[in-house]
Amino acid sequence: MANILLRSPYYETATKAGATTAQMRLYVGGSLKYTTSKSTTSAGLALFEIAELSRDYLDVEFYGSYLPQTIAISGDIIHFNEEGIAVGSPYTFTHRGFDGYSYFEEGSGTTISSNALMQSNNVVYVPDNTSGVIPSEFSGDIRYNTFTPTQTSITVGTTTVAINRVCEPKFTPMKLTFVNKFGALQDLWFFKKSIKDINISKERYKSSFINASGSYSTHKHQKKTLTAMGTESMTINTGFVSEVMNAPIKEVLLSEQVWATIDGLVLPIDINTESLTYKTSVNDKLINYTLTFDFAYDTINNVR
Repeated sequence: MANILLRSPYYETATKAGATTAQMRLYVGGSLKYTTSKSTTSAGLALFEIAELSRDYLDVEFYGSYLPQTIAISGDIIHFNEEGIAVGSPYTFTHRGFDGYSYFEEGSGTTISSNALMQSNNVVYVPDNTSGVIPSEFSGDIRYNTFTPTQTSITVGTTTVAINRVCEPKFTPMKLTFVNKFGALQDLWFFKKSIKDINISKERYKSSFINASGSYSTHKHQKKTLTAMGTESMTINTGFVSEVMNAPIKEVLLSEQVWATIDGLVLPIDINTESLTYKTSVNDKLINYTLTFDFAYDTINNVR
């Protein structure tokens, strides 16, 4: 059994001498979801990709509570000869799927190790008197290890994560929560200046409202608005951080699901920043990252 990352390909392969075709049955969450067949190589080898199919059944959500969200994956590969007769015993597999990914340079088939820290940075920045969580692997699932409002470090497995406390007297810190490269929910705090904008889009038309006598009311709109919709966006800043934060900044840009906690409300957002220059203490001395995002909904409630 392996802890596999579903945003990157993961392959199952099996070989049976004398086979010409192979059939894979894929179970997700204990139910049969896919049955697929293909021709084998001359040596009887068949290769099936299972991550993309399995990910259809994993949708990580965040309501303010940190819940482990993974899926059970299993299946088998059966080989057949030219007469359609099964060759040998089926090859079986069992995995746990996480909504994460690997980088190209990590190679294929990257998995999550037991009790591993499930975030790339071992330093976090958190406001004074604020608790939080650090994700790790535990028994084929995600454990969110909590730290208290005054802790300055936490040991997760064999890794010690430093908790840098930030006193910000002027601005209100903002917390982003995102699905990181390991498929876990991770928090990232932004401490400095934030700016909120609204963009309005309107559809207009010209109205004719003259009456039967040829007069009209000067109180009526000749130019009318058919629809008016708005979307809001924000620009936020981390404040000064160390270059170890390059990794989570990269991951929040690559994340497909991000939420902002504002005034106690957990709101879905869409990161707009699509390019970023990595900063180092050698080149930049003081490191601050600026991100922009849209709220992932229209300002006027039009959910039907």
